[in-house]
Amino acid sequence: MTAGEPESTAGESTTADDLRLRRNRLIFGIVVAPIGVLIALFLSFVVQISSAWRSTSDGGAAAGPQIVAIVIGLLATVPALIAGIRALRARVLEVAASGATVVAGVGLIAVVLLVIVPSFDILPRAARDADRYAQQQRQEELDDLDSGYGPGSAEEAGQEMQEYVDDALQLLDVEPSTVRTTTWSTSGTTALGNTCRAFHERIRLGDEVDRSSAEKALRASWDTDGDHTGFDERNGRLELSVSSADATISWLKADNVLLVESDCIPSGAP
Repeated sequence: MTAGEPESTAGESTTADDLRLRRNRLIFGIVVAPIGVLIALFLSFVVQISSAWRSTSDGGAAAGPQIVAIVIGLLATVPALIAGIRALRARVLEVAASGATVVAGVGLIAVVLLVIVPSFDILPRAARDADRYAQQQRQEELDDLDSGYGPGSAEEAGQEMQEYVDDALQLLDVEPSTVRTTTWSTSGTTALGNTCRAFHERIRLGDEVDRSSAEKALRASWDTDGDHTGFDERNGRLELSVSSADATISWLKADNVLLVESDCIPSGAP
């Protein structure tokens, strides 16, 4: 019998640990389930009120909080309900198990009726509102092209930058006919989803232009306060941004070239 005594002690310890763990889970469920349900209901009610009054800014903002409300509600009730049912089946801690089962069950019913069921209307409507809002934003971006501020196309941006190119060449005592110029455009998509085009121009100055002199001359000319221009210098690159043209003209010391690049100007709906 002496050899069996440790086994009996170990079995009793395991049972005590299991009961303690079950009790902690049940108590945790009894406490957390109501709190989680209240948070879920609060979030859902705020979403429903905002949707009813259309107070959300982008139309689709209701989807995120509503999904969070569903997740919180289910996480707060389902584990507690499962723990309570398992304890009742095992016939242990029946008082705590009954309390956890009732609290979690009532909470789950409240989440289903007041959070999940309304989501079948809220989430699809939020998706439609988000699409409508995005379409409106894309249209407003296209309408801004007709406002008269900024270029209406990539080609227009390139044309507006030619005076800055001519000024730079004149400053460097370079005849336009003596430089090699390459122009091209690239296509893309704006952040709002409209198709767009960007203008590019590369002017090779040649070895006859002294780089040190060019750097000093361009820095002195570009690094001045302007209403629609801004100067930046980094890694052997001098850059003059022109807000009215939505473009920049840069001098690259390593290549001794002038580079004109416009923003991607919206050109049409996707």
